[in-house]
Amino acid sequence: MAAQPDKLVEALALHQQGRLDAAEALYRDVLSAAPDHADARHLLGLVAHQRGDHAEALNSIDRAILIAPDVAMYHANRARILRVLGRPKEAVRAARRALKLDPGNAETLCELAGAFLECERSVDALAAAEEALARAPGLAAARTNLALAHFAEGRRRQTAGNLLLAESHYRSAVGSEPAMAEAWVNLGNVVRLLYRPVEAADCYARALSENPEVPEAWANLGVARQELGDTNGAVAAYDRAVAGDPGNPEIRRNRAQALLKLGRFDEGWPEFEWRWQTDHFAAVRRAWEKPRWQGEDPAGTTVLVHAEQGYGDSLQFARYLPMLAERGARVVVESPDALVGLLARLPGVEAAVSVGAALPAHDYQIPMMSLPGAFGTDFSDLPASVPYLSVPGDCLAEWAERFRRADGRRRVGLVWKGSASHQRNEWRSPGLAALAPLAAHPGLDLYSLQKDDEAADLEAAGLTDRVTPLGREFRDFTDTAAAVANLDLVISPDTAVAHLAGALAKPVWLILPFSCEWRWLEGRDDSPWYPTMRLFRQPALGDWAGAVAAMSAELG
Repeated sequence: MAAQPDKLVEALALHQQGRLDAAEALYRDVLSAAPDHADARHLLGLVAHQRGDHAEALNSIDRAILIAPDVAMYHANRARILRVLGRPKEAVRAARRALKLDPGNAETLCELAGAFLECERSVDALAAAEEALARAPGLAAARTNLALAHFAEGRRRQTAGNLLLAESHYRSAVGSEPAMAEAWVNLGNVVRLLYRPVEAADCYARALSENPEVPEAWANLGVARQELGDTNGAVAAYDRAVAGDPGNPEIRRNRAQALLKLGRFDEGWPEFEWRWQTDHFAAVRRAWEKPRWQGEDPAGTTVLVHAEQGYGDSLQFARYLPMLAERGARVVVESPDALVGLLARLPGVEAAVSVGAALPAHDYQIPMMSLPGAFGTDFSDLPASVPYLSVPGDCLAEWAERFRRADGRRRVGLVWKGSASHQRNEWRSPGLAALAPLAAHPGLDLYSLQKDDEAADLEAAGLTDRVTPLGREFRDFTDTAAAVANLDLVISPDTAVAHLAGALAKPVWLILPFSCEWRWLEGRDDSPWYPTMRLFRQPALGDWAGAVAAMSAELG
């Protein structure tokens, strides 16, 4: 027995040199002479762990703990192995036991932080990682775990919508571990949601400087470039992202919208079909019994066209329904109830039903926004004949009673914000306060076409005596259309009312953010989709005042 300590020292030296077979043989020699030798049992477990046999490693260390239950190192290594085995709750208990025996051990605190992270307990992980770093400022694992804890807490805050706290945690993460590309990407995502695209682009660029092969970073850089008005740069970034992750539908959908904004319709429409595979469209995906109409001769068949997204999308692409009928199809359409009355009046539409109602018999089906692709629409042949929507005469007459008819005064309808459910509504909506300078023109009778928050917004802007509210009276879009038909001009951000006015061939001024949706293209103040529309773009990022000033000058 006297030789056993020397043999253990020799075995440990071999172990530290990486000579696992020789070390194991000596550990077993020690155990054959002294089966209750706890250190040999523990070290034999570490050999098994290094070889990837984690179950055997845990067995050996558990036997060591049975022999000597108060050795902190045994419990710390047991925590490490339990984490590898995917048992983080047990790892937390093992690390805590080790810390009870050896309080303040920085390496064990790192294990505890890691186990907390795996249990999705980011607040506890932060505390453990901070204590580890305080006790061992040079310990790289402590900095890494602190960064990961901040990263996890940032993601939790981001999900909860507390974006400023999320930003703080991500900044702490990249401060601790500047090479953590994923943290830079997530920081970029947060500041982009806070409407700071310049900073977002810088974050994605920093992530790519750390790891240029991260498709998510290229994809998000594309989004940021698009929001900064660099659509060509966005396509270049999306191309890099697609090269690394060609089956990612979110990337392909974003790339499609950039291509369409550049007028590259022949590439954009097929790419746009990737939208159906994104998480965003999961709620509206349906299992259709009938095949998709792909543009083949539809004569003698019934084609169901179904709305898929916002009201504005349906109003814009409803122009294709008469075209489909002209090719010999019997056209039936499914849409939100608020649009049924208008769409039913389109030439060639034989039936219009509300979403959720029984569908008419049909041979083919196609989503509304897939029609341009199915027709092979190119930039040179956009179907722009207006009006293609109409209003029933009785409804038109009913609404005509609401309008003052002072000689020489123009009747102008106002919309100041889109639907709050839109992901970037704040980005695209100027709000009533921004449009208030237009009310200073004495030759205008102003009418509100805003349905949501109309009275509260008018009161907050001090315009209740200047603007006649109509939005609260709209039962559906037929009412809205009748009101628009009685106006001389509609002023609106990118909303369904703007599409409606354009489809009715009424003069409409569209106020747009510096970087807008693909359908308004680039660098032009008109729309090939709507001949009666004028575009007023922010002259610089966030500059609604500049766009309103241009409108005001035109009104004057």
